[in-house]
Amino acid sequence: MDFQEQAQQHTQVREALVAAITERQPIDAAALRSDRLCPAGCWLHGDGSRRWAGNHAYLGLLETHRAFHQQAGAVADLICRGQWSEAQRAVRSGSTFALALADLTAALRRMRTAATTLAA
Repeated sequence: MDFQEQAQQHTQVREALVAAITERQPIDAAALRSDRLCPAGCWLHGDGSRRWAGNHAYLGLLETHRAFHQQAGAVADLICRGQWSEAQRAVRSGSTFALALADLTAALRRMRTAATTLAA
C-alpha cells in the first residue's frame, strides 16, 4: 500500500467536507463514517491485518484511521443537518477533526517507516 498516497486521499476528505459546506450540499455521512470503505480501510481490515496484526505501527494506524472516519462522519452529520456554522468550525485547524487528520497522517508515516524497515 502507498501510505503517502493514502495520507493525500484522506486530506481530500477534508477538502470534500469543506466543499460540501461551501456549496451547502449534503454529503454521505455513513460512507465517511465507515473505516472499511476507502482503500486504506480495505487494506487495514484485509491484507494489512493478515500481515501486520500485533505490530504497534499497524495497531496505531488502525485506531487512528477509525477515529478519523468517526470524526469525518460527525462533520458530515452537521452538514446534512444544515448546521453550516458548526460544520465550518468542525473542520478548522485545531478542531477534533483536524487533530484526527493530523494523527492519521502521522500514523501513516509511522506505518510506512515500519513497512520500509522490515522490507529492507
